Amino acid sequence: MKKNVSKIALLWVIVMVGFMAHTVAELLPAFWGANIAIAGSTGEAPTGMLILMTAVSFFIPMCGLFCMQYHKSKAMRVVNLVLAVVMMLFNVIHAGELFTEFSPVQLLIHPVMAVIGVYLFVFSIQVLKQEPNTQPDYAA
Repeated sequence: MKKNVSKIALLWVIVMVGFMAHTVAELLPAFWGANIAIAGSTGEAPTGMLILMTAVSFFIPMCGLFCMQYHKSKAMRVVNLVLAVVMMLFNVIHAGELFTEFSPVQLLIHPVMAVIGVYLFVFSIQVLKQEPNTQPDYAA
């Protein structure tokens, strides 16, 4: 179980790094003078979108990491699974946007994020099904 818990924690960190890479990839053209603003935008970012992206790119993975620190609690493993499902669905749906708005830069990021979301889900199910070791971590 401990091995899968470590895998899940690592995957949550990779998810956060993936979202950072996604953002950087979108901003890079600005360094060459490209207009990266959304067509027809007013200059004000929608608050709902900012909250959603903060939740998906930081808050949910942070909560997943927290759950894995207390993985001996079944409730924490269930919460982690729910968060993993949300993340998997978001990443798979977001990767599907490549079919409607193709971006060669994001082609390297979206599929990887979708695969990571699936692995996160699979490992979370495995951890939920396993009974935690009740002995302290320092016991031989």
